[in-house]
Amino acid sequence: MTHVEAPLPPVELVDRVGAVGGDLALYQEIGRRTREEILALLPATWSFEGKRVLDFGCGAGRTLRHFVPEAKVAEIHGCEIDAPSVAWLEANLSPPFHVFRNAEAPPLPLESDSFDLIWAISVFTHLTDYWADWLLELHRLLRDGGLLIATILGPDLADELQPGLPDPRGNDGAAPADRVGMNVLHVDRGWDLGGPATFHSAWWIREHWGRAFDVVELREDGFIALPRWRGQGVVVLAKRPGAPTVAELERVDPADARELAALRHNVRQLHYALAHARS
Repeated sequence: MTHVEAPLPPVELVDRVGAVGGDLALYQEIGRRTREEILALLPATWSFEGKRVLDFGCGAGRTLRHFVPEAKVAEIHGCEIDAPSVAWLEANLSPPFHVFRNAEAPPLPLESDSFDLIWAISVFTHLTDYWADWLLELHRLLRDGGLLIATILGPDLADELQPGLPDPRGNDGAAPADRVGMNVLHVDRGWDLGGPATFHSAWWIREHWGRAFDVVELREDGFIALPRWRGQGVVVLAKRPGAPTVAELERVDPADARELAALRHNVRQLHYALAHARS
């Protein structure tokens, strides 16, 4: 479909998502490239005709604004926790999009089993306590077989940004993928500075998210890496029938040595952060 130029939000809303330093060209490029990535991840037979789609955590429309053509044939929704971003979208891009504000925790005011596609760009990269609740809420909204596309921060980034204190057992030479499960850093960082950073390994996604979804594709990195914007990884999930619970998704298999290793490494990373904050 032909690209349609949509309005750009004010700089303060642009910088709230991705901190591009007011660079509107970069903001547009990230959104455009995200659209291309999403389209490339969809099945070859995919059509937006008659579909219902949700941009979960849409900000001020960085990605959403590039789907104006598809909104002519599909019903496309966007939700966001930031009130000024939602107000701007309502004033400038609704219609064609249906936008609303969501709370910190589920539910969303949407019907169960009613969406064909949901994407969550730079959302689960920051979720901590409510990750399972939100994953199951998106599971609820999708029709059986419906697709969820979510970006992740891979294990290499976790060690690059914060290595952690030395492992007393001498296992610091282990590959990051073997010592990162779901590791959380910057737990005390305010949302105006990006909030917490949550990192995931492929094995952890398959083990925990795979209890509610079939993993169609998973890349730990390589999602729209640009010179001035750190790339992410991406996972494509297909809804599996059933009604899994938060407890099921969060359950740690005591027989999986990677689980304990990841928890220990995350503790060392947090100790590293605390030690450097006091120095």
